[in-house]
Amino acid sequence: MPRSDAPATTRSWVPLLAMAAVASAGFALVNAQFATSFNLYVILSSAALLSLIGFSQLTVLAVGEFSLAVGSIGSLVGVATGYLLVTRSVPLAPAIGFGLGLGLLCGVTNGALVAVSGVGGFVVTLATGGAFAGIALAVTETVPYTGLPNLLNDFGTGRLGPLPAVLAVSLGVALWLGVLYGWRRTGRTMLAFGGNPEAARLSGLSRRTTLLWAHGLSGLLAGAAGIVAMAQLHEANPNAGSGWLLQSFTIPIVGGTLLTGGEVSVVGILVASLILATISDGLILVNVDAICVTLVQGVLVFVVVSLGRSREGSFGRWLRNALPFMSASAMGSQP
Repeated sequence: MPRSDAPATTRSWVPLLAMAAVASAGFALVNAQFATSFNLYVILSSAALLSLIGFSQLTVLAVGEFSLAVGSIGSLVGVATGYLLVTRSVPLAPAIGFGLGLGLLCGVTNGALVAVSGVGGFVVTLATGGAFAGIALAVTETVPYTGLPNLLNDFGTGRLGPLPAVLAVSLGVALWLGVLYGWRRTGRTMLAFGGNPEAARLSGLSRRTTLLWAHGLSGLLAGAAGIVAMAQLHEANPNAGSGWLLQSFTIPIVGGTLLTGGEVSVVGILVASLILATISDGLILVNVDAICVTLVQGVLVFVVVSLGRSREGSFGRWLRNALPFMSASAMGSQP
């Protein structure tokens, strides 16, 4: 049976959200630019990309696995899509479709290697991630592809009213994952394996199929993040995903997804992305060294893990009941 005594980490971001609100007020007092509509747009644009990075790690964490290839897949997909658009003049829609398919293929390859070899995802994706990054650098010879279609560039930096257009991608993925883990058999099976692999196997569930789903979705979402990053940067840079590794783990942890598997929080990913984007933007505006931003992310992980050892409060229980499809757990359910 899935664990019934797992720490209630899914609501650990609630006090952090309050802390972020206080920090935002402080940033606004120190630098008036923080509270402007343009800076809000910048924060939400950054949060949109961060959430996709977090989602790509969430799908493997759900089954108790890890992926160190998230950034490499994102870079490779961006480069492949940019290559088709710039050097082969392929129309935008087919090029993006190919890029997403490539991300899915990379993820499925990771899942197949884990399932067949019996080696953990940490080791497998360490190897494949290096290979994917090397291919991206070799294809471009370290020179980004520029001259992307205006439609793609406009989407990357465009607006839907006061909000960044790329936020629609993030929210759409969040809704899809919420339905997947809350109501679909495939999602519930992944959570069951993460919660108690032995019980899942005894129930007749396929470990191989589950790993293919988890890593495949991770690759697909990493590819989506790579395309969004390309649209925001207006170039296909082979190093675009080089800094995503820490972020891909920080965001799910802050958002309440368990590293041991079996419990995910989709809405927590959105909140964590907003927290990190807000704090990073505020630190930059007050002229804090960029290295300190990474330090803050590490501190947040430590704080959240510490908070996760405590039991959730009444607000957390209310939110779990109010948003059941946005925060899913293997506890007390069957796929």
